[in-house]
Amino acid sequence: MMKQETQKEKEDKLKANELTEEIDTPQGIVNFLQKRHGVFNFSPQPKRYSVTELVGCQRKSFYKQSGVEQEEFQNDLTVEGMWSAVRGDFLHNMTYAYKWREMDMEYKVPLKDGSFATVAGRLDMYDWKTKTVIDLKSTKFVKWQIKNGFLPKLEHALQVQCYDTMYADYLPIENLNIVYVDNADIVTYKVERRDLTDWIQNRIQEIEDAKEGNNIPKGEASGLCQFCKYQTKCFNEGDGIEHTPLSTPKKKEAEDE
Repeated sequence: MMKQETQKEKEDKLKANELTEEIDTPQGIVNFLQKRHGVFNFSPQPKRYSVTELVGCQRKSFYKQSGVEQEEFQNDLTVEGMWSAVRGDFLHNMTYAYKWREMDMEYKVPLKDGSFATVAGRLDMYDWKTKTVIDLKSTKFVKWQIKNGFLPKLEHALQVQCYDTMYADYLPIENLNIVYVDNADIVTYKVERRDLTDWIQNRIQEIEDAKEGNNIPKGEASGLCQFCKYQTKCFNEGDGIEHTPLSTPKKKEAEDE
């Protein structure tokens, strides 16, 4: 038998209805749920860049900004591939070591045509006590990579320097750290502080000019190319990767007769 509502409960319900309005679920929550279920939206937004794009290959950024369809890997759905995709998520839980974590930022960059581009970034961790920006990189064989000169990487140093530039008006920053972590080891590097305002602006302007003139930038080949989903296109257009592409264009579904 249901309990009868009291007069106060009825009044509180009316007041709550007056004070509230049902709206769509915040996009950040939707994006989080979609990512956990393997749903990704790769549709480019004009003049919107991520920090990862800026410090990576210009050609890859050009392809993405131009709306070039991504290719696919034959082993995308293997157990090993799925584990590799989520393994970093588990290690990334280390960000909970700090209360100031995963802070989003949108940074406006003026372009020569009078418009603005947007750089979106997410700061992994910030230690307010020591005024330190901390970026976490989960990888494999940390000590082996360091010994053989593969770590630290220039793009990772540039990334934390970009964060320093983007967040400087909102956070007091004195130190920049990169933390490399695998299943066994943690190694931290301190990065020199540099104002990358001009570097960010020039980097974006170069891509915007390339888009306007349809001039494909040269590829900036590195070990990360094996994970790129534009490999066949990059290989065929020259001045890019030289190894046999590991990704292939998606197969078109046969048209209905």
